[in-house]
Amino acid sequence: MKLKKLRRQIRLLVTCNILLMGFIVVFLISGFTGKDKVKFTEVDAERINIVGANGKPVLALSNKRLIPGPAMNGKTYPKEYADGREYFSGIIFFNELGDEVGGLIYNGIKKDSGYYAMEHFSFDQWKQNQVVAMQYIDNGKSRRAGLRVWDRPTNVPLDEIFDRFAAKNAVPKGSRQYDSIMQEIKASGARGDNGVERMFIGSQDEVAQIQIRDKKGIVKAKLYVDSSGNPKLDFYNNKGEVINSLPGKE
Repeated sequence: MKLKKLRRQIRLLVTCNILLMGFIVVFLISGFTGKDKVKFTEVDAERINIVGANGKPVLALSNKRLIPGPAMNGKTYPKEYADGREYFSGIIFFNELGDEVGGLIYNGIKKDSGYYAMEHFSFDQWKQNQVVAMQYIDNGKSRRAGLRVWDRPTNVPLDEIFDRFAAKNAVPKGSRQYDSIMQEIKASGARGDNGVERMFIGSQDEVAQIQIRDKKGIVKAKLYVDSSGNPKLDFYNNKGEVINSLPGKE
């Protein structure tokens, strides 16, 4: 009886091995048929990378857990360096060099105090940060939707700014080296290395408007339609005070 049982187990094992080998052969043959295109009806994935002929990424579609951080000049940085990107899902664009050049990110969060929603579609300057963006931001109390435009320096690559952040995070807070790096970061911002917003065209809290800013980012002129439906053009000084309006008071 034991011998018969052993023979049955051996036959079963041989049969399973034959079926497994057949499956492997079919899989290998189907995988190397020379076809360049595979059709899927539906795919579940946390992240999909599209790469160029050189193997470098040109697009990454991802949830917030796996969304890539900034990339510039062959270096990659934590996603936290990119203004809260760790909270958003979306698509990140890269050029043929592997540098990030823009993206589409979005999320909606329910809070005890209400909600927060944002959608952001942006394009980056060469070797720098975003210069054009379509954006919607809403926290339930204030709402803004429109087109934003920035000026960025052409002589300061973005990785130079991120390298300072990385150096700061690598040393103990409060140390001499930390304080020295923080001074460099502040000086960099004062020089305008981070760039400045120059224009907004859209609606803010139900007021359709165009804002124009100077090279320091200060709003100097605003064309808008007030709550009564009247068109207005206001001019501002460096303190944000209205110095002239059209049409003027009668």
